[in-house]
Amino acid sequence: MMNAYVICIQSNKHSVEAADRCIESGKKFGYTVKKHDAYCPADDPHKIFREQNLPIDEFNIDKRFSRLEPCMCGFLSHRSLWHKSLKENKQILILEHDAIFIDKIPMGVKFEGLISFGRPSYGQFRQPKKEGVYKLFSKSGGYLPGAHAYVVTPKGAKKLIERAQVKPGPTDLFLNKNDFPFISEYYPWPIMADDRVSTIQHDAGCIAKHNYKKGIDIV
Repeated sequence: MMNAYVICIQSNKHSVEAADRCIESGKKFGYTVKKHDAYCPADDPHKIFREQNLPIDEFNIDKRFSRLEPCMCGFLSHRSLWHKSLKENKQILILEHDAIFIDKIPMGVKFEGLISFGRPSYGQFRQPKKEGVYKLFSKSGGYLPGAHAYVVTPKGAKKLIERAQVKPGPTDLFLNKNDFPFISEYYPWPIMADDRVSTIQHDAGCIAKHNYKKGIDIV
């Protein structure tokens, strides 16, 4: 059984509740998911980026849609787990707090470096007719359909870390097939995003999310 971690903002009750929900959903399918402390604006992401010589250019996002510091913190949180995979030389499943297991991850799936198991959580997307492993297919832009559920290997983590030192960016856009042609996606997706809250987007940025009409709290 692979190690699995859910990114959780321990100081935010909504994030803790969502992470607990993720952990419980994993138990139903035999997975043990551990909480992984997220970076948050109080950690001063601008200082961290400066100290670690990480450029900020790609984070100059439209402020009508996303909040800059939380977006930077999201990236740092994922990056910390890439470092964990590389340091421990272990393949790990990385989950965001709103991830929910709806099925088992198939055994023996072959991939190189990184594979997404997360059902797209926003906008239009494509889906194949047959079950299996494909190169990134669901989003027309060739990026991850949300970074809420993917497995990374130490080899893949090393490549992500190296690229992050040159051109970091919002996580789901950073993980794209142009920069990382080895990224795969599995269908049918065994994990979905039950995004009832958003710690990054403003209301305008949540409109494309599939749960928007059900109501998403901005926290």
